[in-house]
Amino acid sequence: MLNNLAKSLRYAHSVVREGMKSVHRSPEWNVVRDTFVATHEACEACGCMDKLQVHHVKPFHLLPELELDESNLISLCMGPNECHLFIGHGDSFRCYNPNVREDAEKFMKASFDDRKKIIGEARKARLKD
Repeated sequence: MLNNLAKSLRYAHSVVREGMKSVHRSPEWNVVRDTFVATHEACEACGCMDKLQVHHVKPFHLLPELELDESNLISLCMGPNECHLFIGHGDSFRCYNPNVREDAEKFMKASFDDRKKIIGEARKARLKD
């Protein structure tokens, strides 16, 4: 039960965090995000279609010119595997994983035990925003 509560709190945090960013986003962001999700309907790390979010590979606040660039986006979920947090951010929304594409691809093919190792690698690789 506590695990489910923790997951719910992390998901709520991710939604609030994305909402807070909206004041800094391009007015075109919502269209770009919705179009991207329509063509990338599953998490690129685990295949989940639940609680899908669009993650910037290179953070848009560090490289604002890439905010709307589809080649800088990846679909990650906050579903059962919480890939947006663990793969995209290395287990801290204050950081980002520069190896997110490679880790997502490895995660998709990995066994349960290997997935834990990949999350550990994402934690070690993470960079502060």
